Amino acid sequence: MFWMILIWIHISAAMFWIGGMLFFSIVLIPSLRKMPPADRAGLMSEIGRRFRLTGWTALGILLVTGLLRVYHLGLPLRMEGWFGMKLALIALMISLTLLHDIVLGSRSIRISRSTAAPHPLQRTVRWMARLNLLVGLFIVLAAVYLARGY
Repeated sequence: MFWMILIWIHISAAMFWIGGMLFFSIVLIPSLRKMPPADRAGLMSEIGRRFRLTGWTALGILLVTGLLRVYHLGLPLRMEGWFGMKLALIALMISLTLLHDIVLGSRSIRISRSTAAPHPLQRTVRWMARLNLLVGLFIVLAAVYLARGY
């Protein structure tokens, strides 16, 4: 029963993480385009800060529950097949998230508050977030392949 609850927690954290990124890209960002730039920057900063805390919590839960599951199954941490692909994608996703949250995201918000004109960094941050979403979706695909024994 413990392992089933652990899998449920793992899947719930994944749904939160991917769902949050989908919400940002499909609902929030398009809605904010209608707002004045100063208001948009303030709201994006506040929402981003709140999601950062809960998002990193979800990622931490995913890492812990994923490692516990690997331990339970007795899988070696080898970079081969779908498992290796999933591990590589997880490393990429964490790297992109760190770069977005710690380095580029705060710079982009500062630029948004100082000028109404689009800045190349803002475009980079948007594309990085989209890439991170795509990587997350491929992680889910790799997980499905692993769960189904392919």
